Amino acid sequence: MKVAGGQFYWTIDPAVLPAHTKIRFDVTAVDVNHGFGIYDPDGRLIGSVQAMPGYVNDLRLTFDKVGEYRIRCLEYCGLSHHDMVASFRVEEQA
Repeated sequence: MKVAGGQFYWTIDPAVLPAHTKIRFDVTAVDVNHGFGIYDPDGRLIGSVQAMPGYVNDLRLTFDKVGEYRIRCLEYCGLSHHDMVASFRVEEQA
């Protein structure tokens, strides 16, 4: 899964992931350092990695809980840092 952070957004592709499958997040930034943090449907932080310009860091997670996962920036990146939120869904495979 490709992830890029920018002031003040995340781009995520794809936005729906399969449950019970190891997912590799390739994380980078287009401008300044960001902290890529994933929160489960219950609001618990379950993984994080730095998003840095010029680098691709990877984070590997398996999602066993179906639902919406939120992404928040964990590194202060400017005045609208608090608005830097995105999400993706985890669904059972058919």
